[in-house]
Amino acid sequence: MSIEIKGLNELNAKLGQIAKIAPKATASELADVALDLGSKCSDAAPILNGDLRGDLANPRKEGDLDWKVGSDLPYTARQHEHTEYSHPKGGGAKFLEKPFRENVNKYIDAIGEAIVRNLK
Repeated sequence: MSIEIKGLNELNAKLGQIAKIAPKATASELADVALDLGSKCSDAAPILNGDLRGDLANPRKEGDLDWKVGSDLPYTARQHEHTEYSHPKGGGAKFLEKPFRENVNKYIDAIGEAIVRNLK
């Protein structure tokens, strides 16, 4: 008795193609993800004079596949963590976590779709 598995060559070819295009497609999509997340975090942040929201809306590229969405302003961590603070002008605590958690699956799907779009 012999078993023949058909399609292994095609599968290996596709896997090789994915390995070649995935980093480039992922890098491109991560830029879009960072901009989208930065915008959502900015909208969710508390506002006094707009500095924090402005800083959050501008993610920074730190490497090929590395983006920073956040702020180095000295009060960022305090505003993010203290859920008891009042924010009469809008926004609130956990302005980084909430948008990320609400959109993480969308971002994962977008990266996967970008890779699939680039397969030929």
